[in-house]
Amino acid sequence: MTSFQTVEQAWTAFSDGEDAEARAAAIVYLGENRYAPAVPRLTELVRESDPGTRYLAAKALGQIGDEAEAALPTLLVALRANDMFLRAGVTGALIKIGPPAVPGLTKALFDPSSAVKRAACKALGKIGSERAVPALKFSLRDGNQGVRKFAREALERIDSPAAREALAGD
Repeated sequence: MTSFQTVEQAWTAFSDGEDAEARAAAIVYLGENRYAPAVPRLTELVRESDPGTRYLAAKALGQIGDEAEAALPTLLVALRANDMFLRAGVTGALIKIGPPAVPGLTKALFDPSSAVKRAACKALGKIGSERAVPALKFSLRDGNQGVRKFAREALERIDSPAAREALAGD
């Protein structure tokens, strides 16, 4: 695997795009170094690349964290992809971006896909925002047992008076 000494070297390999292995290593390096200037290009890769690159780009955005907030719309769309590995990478990124992801994740609780709803419950529980409690309470009555389980776990993690009340009423 290619190794880099500086973000500039990684950025050059990332931007060049000729060597797929070097580009993949650059994506990982830029994420590990929280290189926020890469957010627009990483966001584009999540939207338009091959499955492996989409996953690596999502993970890199997660490592960049709250400075990757601009990627939220693309990550929320990618959460709905029919690729469980990408969904896992995106879920992790949304968790690390944190509270700014809560409104989009709350909307995802009403997605037709149970996999999307489970991922949203998991992320909301790990973010721990009380703003998600009403939607998670609604998810306790979802037709899918897994969604109900993850909604319960999310409310237990949030552990606020409103979350405890939602669980008591279940």
